[in-house]
Amino acid sequence: MTSKSSQQLTIDSSQHAQFAAYFKSLPEKPSTTIRVFNRVDFYTVHGDDARFAAREVFKTLSFVKTSETSSGIVEYIVLNKSQFESFIRDLLLVKRYRVEIYVNKGTKTNQSWVLEYKGSPGNLNQFEDLLFTNADQVEGCAVIGIKLGGDTKNKIVGMAAVDTTTHTFSLCEYPDDDHFSNLEAMIVQLGPKEVLLSSETNPDIDHVKQIIERAGILVTLCKKSDFSKDGLVQDLNRLILFKDGQQQSSNTLPQMNLTVAVCGLAAVIRYLELCSDQDNFSQFTMNTLDQAHFVYLDAAAVSALNLLPAPGTPAHQRHNSVLGLLDRCRTPQGHRLLSQWVKQPLKDKPAIIERHDVVECLVQDTELRQCLYEDHLRRIPDLQSLAKRVQRKKANMQDCYRIYQAVQRLPMLLEALKNQNDKEPHPTVKAILIDPIEELLGDMKNFQEMIETTLDMDFVDRGEFLIKSEFDEDLQTMRQRMDSIEDEIKSQLNRVARDLSLEPHKAIKLESNSQYGYFFRVTLKDEKVIRGNSKYTQLDTNKSGVRFRNQRLTDLNAEYVEVRDQYSDHQKAVVAEVITVAASYSNPLQQLSDVLAWLDVLTSFATVAACAPKPFVRPVIHDSGTGIFKLTQVRHPCLEVQDNTSYIPNDVHLKAGECTFLMVTGPNMGGKSTYIRSAGVTALLAHIGCFVPCDEAEISVLDAILARVGASDSQIKGMSTFMVEMVETASILRMATSNSLVIIDELGRGTSTYEGCGIAWAIAEYLAKEVKAFSLFATHFHELTRLFEEVHTLHNVHVTAVTSEDNLTLLYEVRPGASDQSFGIHVAKMARFPQHVTEYAKEKLAELEDFKSTVIASDDAQKRKMIKEGEELISEYLNKCKKLKVDEVNDEELQMAIKNLRDEALSKNNPYIQALITKA
Repeated sequence: MTSKSSQQLTIDSSQHAQFAAYFKSLPEKPSTTIRVFNRVDFYTVHGDDARFAAREVFKTLSFVKTSETSSGIVEYIVLNKSQFESFIRDLLLVKRYRVEIYVNKGTKTNQSWVLEYKGSPGNLNQFEDLLFTNADQVEGCAVIGIKLGGDTKNKIVGMAAVDTTTHTFSLCEYPDDDHFSNLEAMIVQLGPKEVLLSSETNPDIDHVKQIIERAGILVTLCKKSDFSKDGLVQDLNRLILFKDGQQQSSNTLPQMNLTVAVCGLAAVIRYLELCSDQDNFSQFTMNTLDQAHFVYLDAAAVSALNLLPAPGTPAHQRHNSVLGLLDRCRTPQGHRLLSQWVKQPLKDKPAIIERHDVVECLVQDTELRQCLYEDHLRRIPDLQSLAKRVQRKKANMQDCYRIYQAVQRLPMLLEALKNQNDKEPHPTVKAILIDPIEELLGDMKNFQEMIETTLDMDFVDRGEFLIKSEFDEDLQTMRQRMDSIEDEIKSQLNRVARDLSLEPHKAIKLESNSQYGYFFRVTLKDEKVIRGNSKYTQLDTNKSGVRFRNQRLTDLNAEYVEVRDQYSDHQKAVVAEVITVAASYSNPLQQLSDVLAWLDVLTSFATVAACAPKPFVRPVIHDSGTGIFKLTQVRHPCLEVQDNTSYIPNDVHLKAGECTFLMVTGPNMGGKSTYIRSAGVTALLAHIGCFVPCDEAEISVLDAILARVGASDSQIKGMSTFMVEMVETASILRMATSNSLVIIDELGRGTSTYEGCGIAWAIAEYLAKEVKAFSLFATHFHELTRLFEEVHTLHNVHVTAVTSEDNLTLLYEVRPGASDQSFGIHVAKMARFPQHVTEYAKEKLAELEDFKSTVIASDDAQKRKMIKEGEELISEYLNKCKKLKVDEVNDEELQMAIKNLRDEALSKNNPYIQALITKA
C-alpha cells in the first residue's frame, strides 16, 4: 500500500464548488467512519479522511491536495482502483472501521451524490465480492444487538447474534449484576465484529459501551425505534427456514418468548437490511445461546493469557498468542472454528473427552496426521463460503467445479480415516467424522454427476469453465470453430520451431493461460534466438523462460478468445440452470463444511501437540467439583517455541481440602508471571479439547478462568492503573467459585505499600478461606506469606535465584516455601543503574528494614512467639497499672510506681517490646 497516487482531481471550478458545498453539508460522523467518493475511473477521499487515508495508503501526507472554493478549502487525495481496494480491505478487516461509498447519480454539471454502499466489520455483504473474490474469509462475521430490560435493581440483558455466513440467529436473555459480568463473558465467547446499542441516554448503556470497547469491538449506536418489535414477525416469517411439518410462523418459535432479546434481533435485522435481499429469504435458523455450556472468560482473562493476537500482527509473530500457536489449520472454515473454540472452552466433560479422543488418534498415527495436514485438508476450499454463494445463486461454474473437486477428494480422505494404523477406526472418529462424511457424500452424489455431465473437463485444465457443446446446436458449431482454431494454433508450433531451429515440445513449447491465452515459451538460455527478431513479440520474462508470440499466433489467439467469449455468453442459460440446481445442495454442503472444519481444528491440535519441543500429553479430565488441578512439569506453550529458549518446567499441584492456593514469591524476572500464566493457558487448552504442555495433567472441569495480570492505564476510559486493577479484581471476587481457576499477579502496586498490602491480604484470605477456588497469587508483599499459618490450604512457593555480591542468577525453578527478598537492587544493577544510585538504594533499604531487623528471628514461628510474649507482657503491665490505688498516692509516688512496672517489663528483654520502645 505504498504505491504513488496517479491522479489529481480534474474537474472545473463550478463542479468542484458544487461538490464542496455538498461535502460540507454532510452530517457529522465518527472518526471510525471513512467516506469515499466513486468517480468511475478513480476514487477520492476528503477532509480529515483524506489525511487519514494518505497516512495509511502512502505513509505520508505529501499526497494530500487542497482546493479552494466559495465553500472554503477542501483537502483530498485520489486513489486508483488497486489502492482503493487495499484501503477498504484494511479498514474493514484489520482496523475495523466503517466505510461509506458515495456515487454521483446525476451529471457532471448537475451532481446528485447518494450513499450507494456502506459496510462495517459486522456488515460486509455489499463488499464480499471486493474482499473475498481472490481470498478466503478467514474470520467469522457476526453482529450482536443488545437490549437492556428490567429495572435498576433487576437488570435483564437481551442479546441477539446474527451471523450471515452461517445464516443463524442466536438469542439469549438473562439477569445480570450492576457490572454486567455475564454480558462481558458472552461478548468474549461470541467474538462479534460489531455490537449495536440504543443511542438513548442511559448510564447502563454507557457502562455496557465501555465493556464492549474494552474488548476491542466496534460499537454502533442505533435509534431507539430500531429496537422495536414492530414488523419483526413478518420479517422473520420471510427469513426463517422452517422445517418440514413445522408451523410456518415465527410466533411459534420458543425464542420469541425472550421478549428483550428479540428487540435486539429486530435492530440487527434492520441494520443489516436482511429483508431487502430476497436471497436471504428462508435461509436462517434460530437457536438459543446457553452461557452455561462454556467456561466463563472475561476480557481481562483473554488479555492476561494472551489468547488472541492483536489485529494486524504479522504472521511470523502470531505464535506469541495461544490462537496463533494453535492455528495450523489448512482450511478457512477451520481457522474460523478454531477462533471460536479458543473463546469458548467447554464445561461438558463428554464433549471435551470426545475431542481428546480424536486428537489422541491423530497424535498416535503419524502417517494419518501428516497425510491429512499435508495433502487432504489443504485441498479443501472454503465450502461454507461456496455454499453461501451457491445458495444466493451468485456462484459460477468455477465455484461449482471447486465444490466438485473437493467432493471428489473426500473418498480418499475417508479411506485414510478408516485405516488408522491398519486397525478399526476409533468409535469416536467413526461416529463424528467417518459416518457423517459418508452420509453427506451420498447426498452430494447427484451434484457430482451433474457437474460431470455439464462441464467440459477438457477446458478446465486451461482455466476455462465451459458447458459441454452437446447441450445446444449453436454451442456445437462454436466448439467446432474453436477446435479448428486450436488445430491451426498447434500447427504454428512446428513452423516456429523450424524457423528458430529448436526442437518442438522440448526447447520450445506452446502453452496457454487465462491472462495471455496461447503463447510460445523458450527457456532463458534459448532467449537469444528471438532477441532482436522482428517477427516475434515478447510478452514477459520470468524464471521459467520467455513467453512470446508471432503475428499469426496473435491473430489466431484473438479469434479464439472472441469465439470462446461468444460460447460463454451463449451458455449462460444452461449455467443459470446448473446454479439453480446447485442451490438445492447448499444445506449438505454447509454440513460438510462443518464436519471438515471440526477435523481440521483437531488435526491442528494434534500437529501442535506432536511437533512441540517436548510433545504435549493428554490430560485426565475429572468431573466438576472433584477438586483436582494437578500439572506435572508444566510449560508455557508460547514461550517454549521461541528461538534460543530452554524452558524450565515446574509443577502445579492443587487439591480441594489440601492445597487450593499457591502464594508465589521471588525475584523480579524470576518467572512468577510465566508460572501462573502457564497454569491458566494449560487449563484453557484442556477445556477446548487440546493436549497440554505437561508431563502429566489431571484437571477437574472448571466453571471459570479468572485473571488479573499486568494492568495498565486506560486514559481514554479515564481509569488509572490501580482503578483498572481494582475493577478486574472485583469481577474475580464476584464470579469465582470453588470450581474456578484464579490467577492474580502483583496485586496492590498502584497505591501506598501498606494499603496495597492490606488489600492484597484481604483478597487472598477471602479467596483461600471463603471461595476456596484454585488460586495462584504472585506477589512481592512477603508479609502475605504469613497467611499459610492461618489457612491450611494455602501453601507458599517461590521462584529461585542465586546471588553473589554483584550478580543475580535466575534459576526459574519453583520450590516450596517463601522467598525472603525480591532482589530488586540486583535487578537494577542488571539494568545498568549508575553505581552511586544502587549504593544509595542499599543504604535506604537498610534504614527501612532497621525496625524489621530488630524483631527478626530464626523463623516465622519464633518471631510470632516473641510477639505473643511481648503482647502478654504489655497486657500484664497495663493490668498492673490499672490496679494502682491512684487516690491513695501523690503524683510523684504514682510516677515512680509506673516506672518500676515499666522497668520490670523491660527486664524480660523481649525484642518486640524493645523495638516498640525504640520506634517510639
